[in-house]
Amino acid sequence: MIGATLVVLVGAGVPSLTSAQTSSPETGVVSMPPSSPAVAQPYPVATQARGQVPGDPAAAGTSSTTQAPPTTVEVPVPAAVPTPDVPVTVPTAAQPAPAPAPAPDPVPAPAPEQPVVVDPVVVDPGTPPVSGDPTIEPAPPYEGGDTDAAVRLYSVTEFGAVGNGVTDDTAALQRAFDAARDGDVVVIPEGRTFVQADVLTVRRDGITITGGGTVLATREARSSFVLAADRVTLDDVTLRISGTSKRWDAYEQQRLRIAGHTGITVRDVAVVGSAAAGMYIGNGTSNFLIERVDVSNTRADGIHMTQGARDGRVVAPYVHNVGDDGVAVVSYRGDGAPCTRIEVVSPRVDGTSGGRGMSVVGGTDITWLDVDVRNTYASALFIAAEGNWGTTGVARVRVLGGTVVNANADTTIDHGSVMLYNGTSDLAVEDVLISDINVSGYRGTMSRVLGLIANTPAGVIRNISLQSITITGDSRPAALVVNQPTSQFGMAGVTRNGGGLRQSGGYFR
Repeated sequence: MIGATLVVLVGAGVPSLTSAQTSSPETGVVSMPPSSPAVAQPYPVATQARGQVPGDPAAAGTSSTTQAPPTTVEVPVPAAVPTPDVPVTVPTAAQPAPAPAPAPDPVPAPAPEQPVVVDPVVVDPGTPPVSGDPTIEPAPPYEGGDTDAAVRLYSVTEFGAVGNGVTDDTAALQRAFDAARDGDVVVIPEGRTFVQADVLTVRRDGITITGGGTVLATREARSSFVLAADRVTLDDVTLRISGTSKRWDAYEQQRLRIAGHTGITVRDVAVVGSAAAGMYIGNGTSNFLIERVDVSNTRADGIHMTQGARDGRVVAPYVHNVGDDGVAVVSYRGDGAPCTRIEVVSPRVDGTSGGRGMSVVGGTDITWLDVDVRNTYASALFIAAEGNWGTTGVARVRVLGGTVVNANADTTIDHGSVMLYNGTSDLAVEDVLISDINVSGYRGTMSRVLGLIANTPAGVIRNISLQSITITGDSRPAALVVNQPTSQFGMAGVTRNGGGLRQSGGYFR
């Protein structure tokens, strides 16, 4: 409801107020003394050391707050997201705000908090843009000319591939792919392992590669299997690698690379090991479907969508034991256009050794449905604009339903279980809805479970809606931390251990 004014809600009702806050009985709007007459603040802000959260009791005695006449805090509700049980008022120029009621008794101060660190290097282990030349060599002319022919089904063994796990089959596999015409089916036979010693590229439109066999990459520097044609289907194939020595960052090391084009389907494919990402979807790929894939033991992200990928669906992926993010949408400013209109349905992410579970780091119109994210190095769910990696902003992200268990297990990084982050001064993280999420199993030494964190007040976080989030576990971390008074958000039905939350400055417990 654009233009409405709401109280930041805790649980299903209005939070208790601090002694510095007042509430109008006629409107239900919270009024508070601002730190500056020019900016309406959602809580009193003292002079702070870098990284310290406003309202942090640990700062008592070391900073001062200038008291001024009360001002009304306006927190817009996202237009497309109805927030139940929210007392609202629509002020008009003709009607002055009603006088505030007497303040209630102060809320007891919580135990001292640890300052929130928002150093971008600490916040994100990072995924730099892929290096190298994205150009794909065109397919050679068909032998005998490009004439119409009946649709064929043939095995790669007909082109000399051996499949004994020892003989180099690279040239034979490439010949088999290049010989296919639109509609042909190329079989990689089940029970055989075909050695790939160089990059393989599928360059013919409309072909299907299937059969249940395995392609084993033996040179990590040249290990990519590339889909670079329209309407290609890769089905029931396993892509392995013999071993990796480090994390690589070029196109030639992405184990399965979808290099642009439209209408590509990857179904029932396993990626076991990668020198970089397990699946890399970039170069403006559109109208793609990734379904029932199993990705494990990668050096970088499990599934990485970038470079303006759009209009795609990722359905029921299982991503486990990966080196960076499990499922990631990443848009860099240099890409030309952000990733957009991507839906991820019923993902399972279990085990990230150096990243987040699921992330949108730059992108628009991204939806996650029925997520199951467990055992992550950093946060389970991460929605952000990152200045240090040159990403775009974020808009219109929906996270609808799911489970988060044992997030941010690594004690050297402080994300919490769910984190919205803006590490830029000129972009926004906005119009985000997170609803019907169960969070449990987090470590008690993290500073927060949920976070709205910006490096500076200029890092805009706005129109955020947190609904029906159930937190179960250790009560030492704050349930929610908001470290900038400029952040705009609404809450309804957010609970911990069955009870509502109470606000103290930027902390909600």
